[in-house]
Amino acid sequence: MPDQGVDKVTDKSINKSTDKSRQSNAFVKQKMYAALLRLLRSKAFSTISVSDLTSEAQVSRMSFYRNFNSIEDILTEHLNELIVEYQREDEKIDAAGLENIYYGKEYMVHSFQFLYKHHQFFDILISCGMGDLFLSKITEYMLWKWVIPEHNTRKDSLLVSAFAGSVYNMYREWRKADYKDSPEDIAAIFYHTGKRTKLS
Repeated sequence: MPDQGVDKVTDKSINKSTDKSRQSNAFVKQKMYAALLRLLRSKAFSTISVSDLTSEAQVSRMSFYRNFNSIEDILTEHLNELIVEYQREDEKIDAAGLENIYYGKEYMVHSFQFLYKHHQFFDILISCGMGDLFLSKITEYMLWKWVIPEHNTRKDSLLVSAFAGSVYNMYREWRKADYKDSPEDIAAIFYHTGKRTKLS
């Protein structure tokens, strides 16, 4: 009969080893992200090599390829982390029971406050030629949050997708103007525009 006590000890050892490995990978990822930001101050994204990055981050090439397939993946992963952060904040608005519509003032104010809070990163995405990914993630999130296939039509999906594109394009224009308008002013534009259309 197997010794269950030994099995438990083994399981704990494996869990501890896994936790340490995750912590180590997270630390290495953070070092590479910070190194990439430093390199971007003086080099174009397209000219940065894996060797440049690992040298700046003081990690091995093996560490890089254990965590990423490409340098673009570093930015993609950070973007995904920001989406999770945004979702958590968005859920607080849901819980408050405020106007539950995609163009609602509270949601739009939160959106542009969040975009401004992390604008240095979003600006990097655009300048690195990853604006399409940025737009895609905004669209995916809004469709996931606001369109329910069982209740909404194809027209509704297209409407929300178009609205997501408007958010992205407004951000780009806002960026060009060096963020002179407040998030509240930008949100008001979207609120009044959104009121003209309704989901089914």
